[in-house]
Amino acid sequence: MNLHTDVTSFLKKQAPKGVAFSDQDNLLTKGVIDSLKMLDLISFLQEQFGIAIDEDEMMPDNFESVQAIVAFVAEKRTRVNA
Repeated sequence: MNLHTDVTSFLKKQAPKGVAFSDQDNLLTKGVIDSLKMLDLISFLQEQFGIAIDEDEMMPDNFESVQAIVAFVAEKRTRVNA
């Protein structure tokens, strides 16, 4: 299980056809995810990586880019495994 690869793969499946993005691109601005797809993303992250995402963590800063998502999940996994 590779965090970056899994997140990127999931987002590519969610993105509308023809929408490309990089690790630093704002996923909302690029149209990769919207509010409904955000809920799917959060469910995916919780199930795939065995983490719980609290309501107060559901802020745009944690989910605005692949880079932000990977950093957020890595931090959550570190805390869970500590």
